Amino acid sequence: MHTIGTLRETPMPPPTSGRRAPQLQGPHTLMSTPRPQTLEQIKTLLRRDLKLGDSAIPDDMPFFGTDVDLDSLDILLLMTSIEKQFKVKIPSEAVGKQVFQNVSTLAAYVDDQLGGAAGPTAGAGQVPPRPVDYLQRLPHGEPFRFVSHVVEIKESDSGEGEWSVSGEEAFFAGHFPGNPVVPGVLIAEALAQLSGLVGPDNGLRGGKLAHVDVRFEQAVAPPAQITLRSKLLRAMGELQQFEVSASVGETVVARGTLALSRPAGQP
Repeated sequence: MHTIGTLRETPMPPPTSGRRAPQLQGPHTLMSTPRPQTLEQIKTLLRRDLKLGDSAIPDDMPFFGTDVDLDSLDILLLMTSIEKQFKVKIPSEAVGKQVFQNVSTLAAYVDDQLGGAAGPTAGAGQVPPRPVDYLQRLPHGEPFRFVSHVVEIKESDSGEGEWSVSGEEAFFAGHFPGNPVVPGVLIAEALAQLSGLVGPDNGLRGGKLAHVDVRFEQAVAPPAQITLRSKLLRAMGELQQFEVSASVGETVVARGTLALSRPAGQP
């Protein structure tokens, strides 16, 4: 599994020296004929994100069941790179279907989207859910709960919360004496806790932090009220990916993405 980021709490196997692009063992059906430029751009992303080096990548190299054999986190990272590079949206349900059969089918999908495919239709109005005490849903307790107040939760979509820091918290005694600063790792944890309230719980409270890629832009000194925001980008199997940010007033102090691993609960 290849990951990037500043923090990672779920144990991961050590990185390998790199993957070799496999040789094909049979024909693969293509959605359409993609443009050569799109193919080359996607191959460049694959070599970078999957650490394939200078290996030749056939146009019909499959993503699953070969030496490459991507896992869920690999696919999430690849989808993020594709969306940033081409400014297209790849829905989660596309994974494992015709779009992700191989490199060529993915390139063809990107070309179709760039060619002016119709955007998503507006959803029907939803009945507002009854009031919920979301803080009681958190598996964390004091002193390791870093969401003080929930402003709004749109389940499986987005959420906003607040973490009120007084300056009396025990961790300030060492971070740092005479110059207290809110630890960035705790801001990331607060964003993960809020994200846990936003994403589908799969029938099980909590989850594990699988991947964090958060950039800290400004130090936060107490006292402070930190506004936390999280938006669900996609859910795929046990993994849920979120776009997150933390602000003090109008100033963004941290932003990035994170992923939670949330296995389905036992029946």
